[in-house]
Amino acid sequence: MRASHAHVEATARDDSQENQILAMRLIEHPGTYSDWENRHSQLMRRVCQPTRLRAQVVRMRETTLALIHRRSIFEYLRDRRITGARRHEFISLFYGSRDYASSVVTEHGHYLRSWVSGSCSRYIGAEILRDPAFEAPLAAYEQWYTEYFRVFCDLQLARTETVSTACEKALLPFLKERAMVARERLLHLR
Repeated sequence: MRASHAHVEATARDDSQENQILAMRLIEHPGTYSDWENRHSQLMRRVCQPTRLRAQVVRMRETTLALIHRRSIFEYLRDRRITGARRHEFISLFYGSRDYASSVVTEHGHYLRSWVSGSCSRYIGAEILRDPAFEAPLAAYEQWYTEYFRVFCDLQLARTETVSTACEKALLPFLKERAMVARERLLHLR
């Protein structure tokens, strides 16, 4: 946890404005920081459970992948600039008939915690564990998973059947398979 705390503080002073903003949002709200700290501590305890280093490395990789997945919903909303009725429709895909406003707030909290924990796990994986999987293989997986998730969500929100949605439907299994293969390679990389 010391490495994670130090990384959050360093990120708050980062040159990248987006990274800095996310870290500062966490630091400036003690309740949010405490919530993140508890959840992140649970993640790191799970990583440290195995006694063998190899198993810990694999757990760190699995944790990082799960954090990429967890923040995807909010990133999709942000990147696609989904607003209005379509935003309500999109949130209901994942939250059902729960209250829209509280669902969005909940999802933003998941995004913030997942982004910060993901940043910490990448730092620990790359800089402390010196695991090469946290470089190009992880970046490739993240890109391919994001492409898959984006097409999946686009199809869920498509209102009419068009040539482009038919192409996306045909492409979706390929994108999913590519992400799954990249995930397996990343988890089994020596």
